[in-house]
Amino acid sequence: MKPSFAGARRWAGVHLFRLWTALAVVGSYGYLWVNKPEYLTWWKRTTDAVIEGGCGALPYPWGDRIESTIGDFGVWVQLTLAILTFRVSLSLLMMIIRSTRRRRR
Repeated sequence: MKPSFAGARRWAGVHLFRLWTALAVVGSYGYLWVNKPEYLTWWKRTTDAVIEGGCGALPYPWGDRIESTIGDFGVWVQLTLAILTFRVSLSLLMMIIRSTRRRRR
């Protein structure tokens, strides 16, 4: 039996993608903090509105509890949502590119 490194290569590729996207978002966050802070203000207000809207749909004690808990994490929630948004948009873009390449063949 030959040793197969396909699983290890796949694992490394997934984690390199995760690292790359996280570093890209954190780097963008630093750039915007210095040069365009109004975008960060917009992002903060948008994420706060989404959290408030989602928690407002929950029954009385739970919505307030969850909103205050998530609000305590503040910037970490914003960074996580930014990373997830970036990954989803990048994945959608790559799916579109791959589907157009398949159609050409």
